[in-house]
Amino acid sequence: MRYCDVHRKRDDSGYRITYTMDGEDFRHVNSPTEIPVGPGDQLFVDVIPIIHTDGFIELLRRGVEVYCLRRTTLIEETRRRLGIPKSGRGDVKVLMHIEDKWFRRVDEGFLIMRRKVSVFRCMDRINRRLGNQVRAASQTEQESLRRLLRQVEEEKEMLAKLVSEEAGKIYPIFKEIAEELGITGDNITMYWLGRL
Repeated sequence: MRYCDVHRKRDDSGYRITYTMDGEDFRHVNSPTEIPVGPGDQLFVDVIPIIHTDGFIELLRRGVEVYCLRRTTLIEETRRRLGIPKSGRGDVKVLMHIEDKWFRRVDEGFLIMRRKVSVFRCMDRINRRLGNQVRAASQTEQESLRRLLRQVEEEKEMLAKLVSEEAGKIYPIFKEIAEELGITGDNITMYWLGRL
């Protein structure tokens, strides 16, 4: 078993991963693919940044079992309880003390869906900001903002369909259950967007 803490670099130029097998010897890498793991190994990680999705998918394809912490608030709670200082090493030690039941085993489909949903949410934030700007703009400025808002809404709709189609491919049983319950179209997409 290996435990990893993924954290932003101090200069905000990306992420750094601190990992250990035994809680004594700590190593640092910049990509999950640099962690020395192979088929059958288990990797427990606090978070999986969207930027590292491909790296973790590569690990899964190599046969590594990847587990991600379900609630990151457990790190702070456990750190306080154990009196461990905040650092990359400290967070790895904290992860080692958290029960396995608090980790979720991830698969390639889950990571792909997460990335697609992340893009959708980004587009949704842009949509809301533009909507607010249209309401705050003067009459003459509103027309060009409205055109831009319509474009963003079209893109958002297209992304929602892609997410829904991908969910049906990756999780066929989900599509069957959704149809049985009458959850279709945008409703199925909204379910996924709230779930991931």
